[in-house]
Amino acid sequence: MAGCVGFCLLFSTGVLRAQLKENLDLPFDALGDDADEEDAPEAVNFYTLTLEGDAFFYVVDHSGSMMDSGELQRAKQEVTKNINEFSERVHFGIIFFAGSVDRFPRNGRPAKADTSTKQGAISFVHAIQRGRGSCPLVGLQAGLLMANQVTSTRKVIVYVGDGGGTCQGADEAQYLQKTLQTVSSMNFQRVKINAIGVVDVSPLGEDFLRKLTRQNGGTYTRI
Repeated sequence: MAGCVGFCLLFSTGVLRAQLKENLDLPFDALGDDADEEDAPEAVNFYTLTLEGDAFFYVVDHSGSMMDSGELQRAKQEVTKNINEFSERVHFGIIFFAGSVDRFPRNGRPAKADTSTKQGAISFVHAIQRGRGSCPLVGLQAGLLMANQVTSTRKVIVYVGDGGGTCQGADEAQYLQKTLQTVSSMNFQRVKINAIGVVDVSPLGEDFLRKLTRQNGGTYTRI
């Protein structure tokens, strides 16, 4: 037995080194399936985008042009699909804007995606009809006010519309520039803002949507 001491010590040391090397070869964040599942963001498909986050907020134009083209119905279907997909750890909010806003929840606070709340949100979406005017600033302000109340670090706003800003007789170019400036000042939590351009996006509207997403870390997609 005494003669084995040196050999056994060398053998044990070699095994230990092999185990250490095996652990070091693992990714830095490889802490097991449970940790990966807990830390992974929620992922949902919206139009052609894959959105990843822990909190999702939808800002959707419901002006006459959206209704007449059928895009409002499609947008409602996309929002409803995402609501059904949310797990209970997700927070969310929905804003429909025209000349004013309709929001869910109506108190302006983010919703937790439990079963009863999701059912209420879907009923709200289905009830939305044509609005008048197109004031994206009030819609984006409402979305950011909701998003800023959530402690989650991975927050996403997705905007759907033609990028126009025909609001209460204001000069459109000046109004859209004011919208960009106001959103930038409100977005102190760096919420990612994506945009879906639909219907007849004018050059002015497309420029607005591109700047909106570029200034707020998001992606612009033309449908």
